[in-house]
Amino acid sequence: MSEALSKVGKVAGVVATVAAFIPGGQTIALVASAVALAANIGAEITAVKPPARGSVNAIAIGSDNPTPYLIGRTYYGGTRVYQRGYGPTIDQLPNPYLLLVDIYSGAGPVDGLEGMYADFQPISFAGDQASGYFSGFMWRDTQVGVAPELSALTPHWSGAPNWGAAAKLSGKAAIAWSLKRDKKGKVFASGVPQTGAVWRGVRCWDPRLDSSWPGGSGPCRLADPVTWPWTRNPGLHGLKYALGTYHAGQKVFGIGMPIDGLIVSDFLHLANVSDANGWHCDGVIFEPGNKWTNLKDILAAGASEPVFVGGRLGVMVAAPRVALDTVTADDLADDEIVVGAGRGWEARLNTIVPKYRSEAHQWEYVQTENAVARADLIAIDGEEKKEERQYNLVQDATQATQLAALELLDRRELGDIEITVKPRLRRYGAGTLVIVDLPEAGLASTPCVILKRTLDPQTMTVKWVLRGETPAKYAYALEQTGTPPATPALRTTADYDDVATGAAAINRAAHWIRAQTVEFPATTTATSIEVVAFGATLDDGRVINLPAGQIDGLDDASNFRLFYALEDATPAYTGATGEAFTGADGQAFAGIIPAGSYYAAPSDSLLDAANPAFVAIRLVTTANADGTTYPPSETPPAGDSGSGYGGGGRYQQQVAQ
Repeated sequence: MSEALSKVGKVAGVVATVAAFIPGGQTIALVASAVALAANIGAEITAVKPPARGSVNAIAIGSDNPTPYLIGRTYYGGTRVYQRGYGPTIDQLPNPYLLLVDIYSGAGPVDGLEGMYADFQPISFAGDQASGYFSGFMWRDTQVGVAPELSALTPHWSGAPNWGAAAKLSGKAAIAWSLKRDKKGKVFASGVPQTGAVWRGVRCWDPRLDSSWPGGSGPCRLADPVTWPWTRNPGLHGLKYALGTYHAGQKVFGIGMPIDGLIVSDFLHLANVSDANGWHCDGVIFEPGNKWTNLKDILAAGASEPVFVGGRLGVMVAAPRVALDTVTADDLADDEIVVGAGRGWEARLNTIVPKYRSEAHQWEYVQTENAVARADLIAIDGEEKKEERQYNLVQDATQATQLAALELLDRRELGDIEITVKPRLRRYGAGTLVIVDLPEAGLASTPCVILKRTLDPQTMTVKWVLRGETPAKYAYALEQTGTPPATPALRTTADYDDVATGAAAINRAAHWIRAQTVEFPATTTATSIEVVAFGATLDDGRVINLPAGQIDGLDDASNFRLFYALEDATPAYTGATGEAFTGADGQAFAGIIPAGSYYAAPSDSLLDAANPAFVAIRLVTTANADGTTYPPSETPPAGDSGSGYGGGGRYQQQVAQ
């Protein structure tokens, strides 16, 4: 902030504070507050364009992070305020439950939750339970942020430490994610996925729908937020942010200017232009933060910028204008006329590369495929002068391209032009189009837009800073279309888990049983294997219960290797018809052995013994065709201990474990 304006802001702030304690001093306080705000914001007018924001996709973790504020339709990773594992030990897994609580927007309520995402892929839900890949492992509880909130978000499992009925998040849109660890180590094998959500953000007062506002028609009322519609309009969001959001009389977000301190008609003009052009404002802003930068970001989505006119906040809207007056030599208060040929050489760009936030690219900021460039300007300049321009609250390639085209042509306009005019013209402020007819200064009936005005209170004369205006640039800009870059192939959480479990399973063969509750759980006939239920300890320390089962349709007098599937598994052996050699009555499991099923493979099938999804029971032999006798056992060669082949030998009629 400049030193002079800083002093004005401090003095006005003191006046407002003192006036609050003076009977009848409310008017003084209101005026002083407006002066302070104007001074503070005015000092920032000369600042550079709003900086390009970084990604807002990541989850911010901490207890004192800035408050997010959702505008339009957008994705946000959330601000995590709670993360804790808890619960009893289940299947040797301690703390199997995980509660995550993420805030997505303050200044609620927002309009609604559109979808929840894991690793940028949508999650389907049946009620509060996830379906599909996360079925049985993920639950949710959500709120849109009413104030006051009636209850706290509820975890799927009770007992979350330090989370109870008092943990209310009033005025904040939030999600409680309840996750369960997978005892098989498959789901969430790669860790907790990157979560996020797409929301329809805060609602806005629309004076056009308010019958109590001049020119409005409808039930929308400034004093009743319940009547406000959801919108993506830059003009309406700019108006809402300037007014601020209040909960129980306390400002919780935004600038907080009184309605009399705003030129509402300017915001509505931008709203109408944005509707006509199909321009939207979507994204996330934060507070504490630079409120002026936030406001500029919102209005920039509509190719506009905030200005002060007569001590009130208005908007300079980029749209075709009608000239309200003509300035001639008779209107000049002095003879000093400054006419610039344009911006400096470096600022007079001929190419701008638009950058916007793309849903198709995991909501990251990406450049459009086609830069906005004018061949005629490049030829004049003799070289390409290019800059990247990021539109922080724009999520459409064509809109970003059109905004860049307007900015490109604005940079080539005539100016700055400085003149001082007589009191007759003092009513015109920033954004007004006038015709400047000063041939002696090279300005013959030249359309110009007022950028700034400075009033001399002693003489009532006004110093204007103007810029030339070419009306045809608007039609040119709106003809532009943007091409998004190629969309990358996106991986799902299941893909990441497959990689993680695959890496963990490298060099891992089928599991072996170290001990069991039934010494001989399997028996055979000529065409079947029957298994009774039993418990077993596996070679990785797990204790499991194997169910009773039967496999029919086998060949008599044949050797088989018996397996149990810990999870869905693909068998290595297929019969002559291409079907897996397994299943009740010899029927295949469509190429997949379901978890919890038994599988019999020919004894020489080595690949099945290498599959970590299986538990290897042992070699078994079916009876001869008569159903009572069995093929003779092979005689071990000299020196063999007699334990047999194939990982543990076999017995006839009953299969040893």
